[in-house]
Formats: sequence, C-alpha cells, structure tokens
Amino acid sequence: MSDEPTAEPAPPPAGPVEPVEPGGYRNLWVPLIVVPFLVVGVIALVFVFFGAIRGDDATLEENLRTMVEGGTNERKQAAMSLVAQVVRNEELTRQGKPPEWKVGPDFLERLQRAWEDMREEDNLNLKLVLASVLASYGDPDARERLEELLVVPDADDADGQVRFGAMEALARLGDPAAAPAVIRLLDHPDPYLQLGAAAALQALPGPASVEALRGLLGEDDLALRGMAAISLSHLGDDAGHAVLVDLVDPATYAAVHALDPDKYADPKLVQHNRISAIEALTRLALPEDAALFARLAEEEPDPEVREAAMRGRDALAGAERAPAGGGS
Repeated sequence: MSDEPTAEPAPPPAGPVEPVEPGGYRNLWVPLIVVPFLVVGVIALVFVFFGAIRGDDATLEENLRTMVEGGTNERKQAAMSLVAQVVRNEELTRQGKPPEWKVGPDFLERLQRAWEDMREEDNLNLKLVLASVLASYGDPDARERLEELLVVPDADDADGQVRFGAMEALARLGDPAAAPAVIRLLDHPDPYLQLGAAAALQALPGPASVEALRGLLGEDDLALRGMAAISLSHLGDDAGHAVLVDLVDPATYAAVHALDPDKYADPKLVQHNRISAIEALTRLALPEDAALFARLAEEEPDPEVREAAMRGRDALAGAERAPAGGGS
C-alpha cells in the first residue's frame, strides 16, 4: 500500500492514504479516515454510492416507500433523498432545533419492515443505506445488520465500498460490541479496508480495540501505523506516541518521498498529516510534549501547523494548571 494520498477535489484535505484508482469511494476515503468517523455522518454514503444530492419534495416516509417498492432508478433517487433528509434532521437536532422532516411514531417499525422486505437481489448499497438509517433511528438490531454487511464476499463487493460504509456506520453507532467484527478486517488483503478498520476502532472503545490498534504500530506502512496511533489517541491510549511524533516531523515524509518521488509530493498533504498528528498529541496531553509544542509554536514556518502547535501548547498548559486551580 502507498503511504500518501492522492489529491481530493473537494475539502477536507487529504490524509494518510493514497487511492489507487480515480473516482469512486476510494477518493472519498481520505477525508473519512482522517477526521473521526463521527464527524462525517451518513451523508458520505450518498456521495460514495450515488453522486450528488438532488432536491426532492417527497417526505421522508414517501422516500422510504419508494426505496423499497419503486423501480431501479426511483429507488436510487429515493435513497439519496432519504439520506439527505436524515442527515438534515440530525444536523438540526445537534443544534437543538426541531427536525425539518417529520416522521410518524411508527417510522422505526416501517424502517424495520422495509429491511425485511428488501429483495434478495437488491443492490448491497441500498441495503447499506437502509441499515445506516435504521441505526440513526435507534433500531436495536442495527449493529447486527451492519455487521452482516462486513462479511459480504469480495466477489459481491469488489472495491470494498459496502464494507467501508458499514464500518463508517458502525463507528457512528459507537457500540463497542462491534469491535470484533471490525477488527477482523484488519487482516483483509485490501489495504483500504485495513485502514478503514483502524479508523473505525477509534469510535469503538474497549480493550479489544486498543490491543488491535497497538498491534499495528509496528507496520511498515506509514499510513496504517499512523492511523492506528491517531485512533489510539481518541481512545486515550498513548502507545502510539512515538509514531505521532514521527508524523509531526516533515523529515518523515521527506524520507518516504526520497524513496518514491510520487509520494508526499504535495505540501498540503504533508501539512494536513502533521496537523492531524499534533491534534492527536494534544488529545494525549503528555507533559513531555511541551517542548515540542513550544518549539513548533516559535519556529515552525508553516502558519497552520504553527497554530495547531500553539493550541496544543495552550491546552497542555491549561491541563497542568487545572489541578492546582481546582484545589480547595
């Protein structure tokens, strides 16, 4: 697997992985794994599978019905609109506002019936969309439904996009019981599924996730061990500290670039990776990083990296003052 991403045409900027083919979900993979999956949301599924969102006057419930009963093109459009509406409702809920798209009290039951009514020959992407929406509406069987999609045969999911989407949805769900199913994909030969599993585990806390991620820290591939270290930082584990420090250092990328000029040739990609590593170190808040933050805050020529280091420096200083200030 390559250690560097290909440029992504839309923000956010790319992170530590390189898509091996143009277009499709692999170009979208990059921003999904760099930021926590929880930030991304189910809207990613729309762009991954169907392209762009188009407007639709149908209600959320009408789109659900069309997604199950309509023709091929109708079902595709309904799935797009359904996801867009769910994401909009979730966004408004986070803002403390009422949902834009109302549903009846039996909507979860209707979603569950829709899952049971899905045809055997149905596109797996449609099943993934429905399983993800079920998770958003509190279906108690959501985890099991998504885990079923993690074990689809390679022949039915040649580019891994269904399993990728299922891991993203499981990360959003945040049920630690899903960790074993995700961990199994760390052994898959597809490097993008490996990387996605390492990213998803950041939202599935528990000893199994920590142990699996620690086991990746010795990998030769910079992207995989870097993702493992970032995910461990989300879980409050500092075993990947040395890897994160390496990711901050531009010499790390220069060394890879020297071996392969196609890798880390874009300074923006290096910048983004360095900032992600600084943010991970900030989460860990280890006193030993005070000197690193101070040096970067004073000497780093890249203003965005310098600002990230300043935030880390200030956060660490605040953490060090907190015990004394909190005493009685």
